[in-house]
Amino acid sequence: MKYAQIFIDSRIRNATLIVLLICMSIAWLFDSDYWYNIAVLMVAVSFILHGVNDYIVGKNKARGTVIILLSVLFTLYNLLRIFFYDENKNVILARNEEFLCLRE
Repeated sequence: MKYAQIFIDSRIRNATLIVLLICMSIAWLFDSDYWYNIAVLMVAVSFILHGVNDYIVGKNKARGTVIILLSVLFTLYNLLRIFFYDENKNVILARNEEFLCLRE
């Protein structure tokens, strides 16, 4: 069987939506940042798969290339955000806002 017959757009979309639903449900149930980050990365993987599908099937190679490029950049941004996020900045920011509210 050819790639185009096995990996069609609707199968990719359905599989990634099911995995996304499972990850978001677990994240909501346990209130876990870890699972929310996995869900965001699943969205990035879904974008990459759609771009690869557009490029390989040949429907629109230019669109497939742009989708792949943008989704890889989106993935890199999210990986950097996950690994280099400074939680203390938010705490300090929240303290400053509370201070300002108390001052008024």
